[in-house]
Amino acid sequence: MRIKACILVIILAVIFSNCSKDDGPGSTILKPTSISIIKEDGTFISVFDCINPSEKYAVLIKVEGEGAGPVEKSVVAYTVNGELYTMTFNRLEDQQNQINLIEGENVVQIVETGFVAKVSYVAQDDFELVE
Repeated sequence: MRIKACILVIILAVIFSNCSKDDGPGSTILKPTSISIIKEDGTFISVFDCINPSEKYAVLIKVEGEGAGPVEKSVVAYTVNGELYTMTFNRLEDQQNQINLIEGENVVQIVETGFVAKVSYVAQDDFELVE
C-alpha cells in the first residue's frame, strides 16, 4: 500500500511540474534599432546630399526581434520636427512613412530610445550668380 501511495505522489508531482503555462513558445518582441531620413525610393541621404524639393522623402525605422515564437504587435512613437507620429509593426520588417521636409534643419527621433537623424534643407531659388 505504501508503494502505491509513493508511486501516486511521484506521478502527481511529475504531472503538475510539467503543466506550466511558460512551457509554450514565447513571443518575439520588436524593438526599434534606428531611424533615418531617406528618399522615397529607399536611397539613404548623406550629410553632403542636396535636397531636391520636387523629390519625395520618408522616415525609415528599422527593428529587430527579441525572443522566439509569434511576433507581438509593436507601436513605435517617433517625431518629425517635433510633431508626434506612430508606426505599427506586425512582423519583423523595416517600415517607412512619407514626410515633408521643411526649410532648415529637419529632425526625426524615436521617442522611447532617443535615436535621432537630421538633415538640413536650404532653399536656393533666391540666389544669384555674381561674376
